[in-house]
Amino acid sequence: MPVGRKGVGDDVPGRGQSGSVGARLNRVRPAELELVPEALSCRAPRVTKSSAMADLYDELEFPPRAEYLDQYKNYQVDIAHWQRLAGQFQKAFRQVYARRSAAVLLVHGPQGSGKSMFSARLAQDHERTRGGAFAPDLRNNLWHALVATDQPDERAIEDVTRDTVLRLVDEHKSQNWLEELRGFATSDKSRVRLIVCDDMHKDSMMRPWTEMSPRDFYEARQAGPDAILAYLAERLNDACRHEFQRSIFVMLSNDQAWIEKLHGHLERWYQGLSTVLTLPVPEAPTLERIVRINTNRLNKVSYWYCLDAAQTEQRKEVRRVLMEGSGFTSSFHAVSQSLDAASRRMGRPGNPNVLTLVTLGSEFAEVQTFLNDREIDAEPGHGASPRHLGVWEMRGPWASKIVRKPSRELLRRARMLESEFMLRWVSLDMVGTYALLQPPAAGDLGDELLLLILRRPSIGTLKSTRDAWRSECAALDTRLDNPPFAAVEVEKLFKDFMTLGQRRSTLYEPALRHRAGAARLFSRGFAVYASLKPDMIVEDPGPPKHGQYAVCALTSADSDDPKDIADAIRRAGHSVEFTAFLRNNLVGIEDYLRDKIERYAGMLESV
Repeated sequence: MPVGRKGVGDDVPGRGQSGSVGARLNRVRPAELELVPEALSCRAPRVTKSSAMADLYDELEFPPRAEYLDQYKNYQVDIAHWQRLAGQFQKAFRQVYARRSAAVLLVHGPQGSGKSMFSARLAQDHERTRGGAFAPDLRNNLWHALVATDQPDERAIEDVTRDTVLRLVDEHKSQNWLEELRGFATSDKSRVRLIVCDDMHKDSMMRPWTEMSPRDFYEARQAGPDAILAYLAERLNDACRHEFQRSIFVMLSNDQAWIEKLHGHLERWYQGLSTVLTLPVPEAPTLERIVRINTNRLNKVSYWYCLDAAQTEQRKEVRRVLMEGSGFTSSFHAVSQSLDAASRRMGRPGNPNVLTLVTLGSEFAEVQTFLNDREIDAEPGHGASPRHLGVWEMRGPWASKIVRKPSRELLRRARMLESEFMLRWVSLDMVGTYALLQPPAAGDLGDELLLLILRRPSIGTLKSTRDAWRSECAALDTRLDNPPFAAVEVEKLFKDFMTLGQRRSTLYEPALRHRAGAARLFSRGFAVYASLKPDMIVEDPGPPKHGQYAVCALTSADSDDPKDIADAIRRAGHSVEFTAFLRNNLVGIEDYLRDKIERYAGMLESV
């Protein structure tokens, strides 16, 4: 017996196990199929970037200096490039630890290279280790990376940490900082004292060592820097021989000439006391990854969104800054300038990644009501009188509207996600679901439904093409009115779904895997982020190639040719998530979507 039709104008009945799917599907008279309530109509979104995302940002947020880092709790500090200091740091540390001597590490880094961040992170990780974090963690703990051996031992890290005290000098907190430091050094019995002095070239750091009055210091500076540095080296050498035995001074400066001259003066007083180091700046791809991740972790728009908004010349400028290794501050500023009105390009925005959500066993009216209740603009991809399937495309705000009363941070993450991912929602009622889950056969309904699900829309798709897609969808909907299977079979699938409850995926996932075939990636993690495993990754060899999510990386461009740059930032990801919510009004789907939003945002914040 063919399955009857259900019109969208009907009341949606309860979905208790006692309800009959066949009875529900046969209630509606054909004339009612044309009565689509105004409340269920879809509004086409305005797809220009300025209208869709204009409320998502004021200024791009990033810490302009390391001193402001405490205000950015989500900022992720990458320490991998600093590990290149480990060999020379360990050598100095071992000598002072074993001989109770002293050492001066003169560290140079250009403006914006992360000197203050290095100092703060070293102090933070040392304190964290003293609190009990002794398990070797060379990837995330800078203190471990600088003092541990190639084969770190937890007991050794514990012993070294308990034997070492670290002081981060802050001349702004006290004018008598050096006097207080001397008092500490005189009374402290630790085996090693690690004293970190950032911006050592500043007068406020040098003058206390010289013990000159401000006037005498100014007059001495007028005679040239060498006189001051010679006296500074003499006093520093004397301190290392006396009250600052068992101490390692880490002195950082952005003035390389100053570093070299101070080293030369120290060598004349005490050969081998000082070592000149260069603070490593990450290679261009690593620098871009740090900027990309933290742009996504701090803002309501993604790194890709910023670059997509920019004119070609501004994209080239961002790439140049990254390739030259100009540092964190310069790189963040370059990305931020992409959003300035003078740097914005004209025309339509680029195509985002596509996340397709397929709700199995859901009625068209329920999905449309869900979207309308949240005032989510969606472009319809179905026919005029949908009965068994619905298709909606959301290019504007969607993630930020799905969760009611989101926290401030969840709202930020949702907006960031929707700036780089559009949502495409496909709903199938139980008739369509049954057709999709049947064993595949050439030209069957399930095969056509799968092709509809896997379709990847483009912002540049012609209206005539979209009209043709809607006509195809309407024709498929009509075929589902009289499918080649009986209502009793659909009823059984519905009862099986209800009986299995949250375990119903054990029923539909094997069928979907069989339908998709070996050529498509099913329940596999993204190549760049294995922790996120969509139900399906829709790979298309192209051109252009689609499927896998790829990071937005200007540094991967072969040149600054506009085409190479456009290829490097093109969004090509397409993933599909299947789910089934059979309770009235899709109860529970908000929590499901919240989880997906957080997982996909987590990927953008991690790679």
